[in-house]
Amino acid sequence: MSGWVVISGFVLALCGLPVSVGAAVTTFVAEDYALTGPEQLDSGWQTVRLINHGRDVHQVQFLALPSGKTLADVERAMASRSPSLPSWLRRHGGVNAVRPDAEASVDVQLEPGDYVLLCGIPDVAGRPHAMRGMVRALRGVGAAALGEPVSRPDATLRLNDFAFALSGPLQAGPRTVHLVNDGRQAHEVVMIRLAEGASAQEFIARYRPGGLPNSAGREVGGLTGLDPGREGYLHLELEPGRYGLLCFLADPVTGAPHFSRGMWMDIDVRPVMIPAEGP
Repeated sequence: MSGWVVISGFVLALCGLPVSVGAAVTTFVAEDYALTGPEQLDSGWQTVRLINHGRDVHQVQFLALPSGKTLADVERAMASRSPSLPSWLRRHGGVNAVRPDAEASVDVQLEPGDYVLLCGIPDVAGRPHAMRGMVRALRGVGAAALGEPVSRPDATLRLNDFAFALSGPLQAGPRTVHLVNDGRQAHEVVMIRLAEGASAQEFIARYRPGGLPNSAGREVGGLTGLDPGREGYLHLELEPGRYGLLCFLADPVTGAPHFSRGMWMDIDVRPVMIPAEGP
């Protein structure tokens, strides 16, 4: 959900989310307006959980720093660019669109090096939470060998310029979706549990920053920005019903959000079908 600002221990399970048994889960906590968690992570595939103790919707976006750049450089750039991210940052995904008193998790792939973590969702004044203190540094440590992801996906969602392509239908229950950015721009996904009869377009039309209620639906997670060629895994707990997929990231030239160019999608999640017993 970073596009909303035109920058747009071992456990067995996470509150029903389909995290693989034996997966190491790293937890970050979001508040209004602070982001707490570890200062370093091993490189490779990591399962990251975000718990939201705030009153606003929050996210954690992983941004790789190039050599010679620091957290202070990012903060200065945001303050001077009103407040888009500098182009030299590289988006590695993260947990998106977590509502108050909720949590969500994703798998992200990290290389060794320095990162900035931030929440780019805007407050009621349109100022990103990162500019109110929700920004911090993190280091990826260890060998460069990245290993294999721990999650087994139920479907693949491909992100293009400017559309979503889902490999097949999703059924209710704990599900994992593999996201791949096939586009030439960075993309994200925000997943909305739509109100009865509503659509993703209606959610967009009724959206207001600052965590204000939207009668067309509510956020149920997502994956923050991925650069072209990158991938990640989104863990979901789905109820039967209609959902919307949205990309709020902005075109770096025009500033137009990707959803305005058609990057939204409505999907139906069906109940799990139990095979009928034989005679």
